Amino acid sequence: MTDTRDQDRRRKLLVRGFGWCVCVGVWTIALLTTTPVEVGNAIIPKGEYFPAAKILHVCAYAFLTVYLSWLPLQRWRWLLLAFLSLHAAGTEYLQQFVPGRTGKVTDVFIDHAGLLLGLALTWKHWRPAFGSRLRLSARPPQQP
Repeated sequence: MTDTRDQDRRRKLLVRGFGWCVCVGVWTIALLTTTPVEVGNAIIPKGEYFPAAKILHVCAYAFLTVYLSWLPLQRWRWLLLAFLSLHAAGTEYLQQFVPGRTGKVTDVFIDHAGLLLGLALTWKHWRPAFGSRLRLSARPPQQP
């Protein structure tokens, strides 16, 4: 039974982990190319482009954080969350070198608002695992 559980956990980790990596890769490409800016300028009215772009940033980082909470990782989630935080700062820095893009410190804070939103939506998944064990061990032993 434990073997089946471990195999299921490994399968979930591989499939979901691969999906998360693909999402991060696609988002990174979108942040470091000019195509999304060109498309946005073409279809979104001028006065609405800035708020739409910032809402997209918040939603994307919230989505990546929620997706991260579904990975069958207990302690490693926090490390991957730190990676997302560095990703937000790193992509903003690298945008300075992409023609037509600008990197701003305020955008890093906006990206972190998305991380916080994702944490708020999935806070139960981020609690330490030992808390649930303590509650189970606090129950009195059952009599046969």
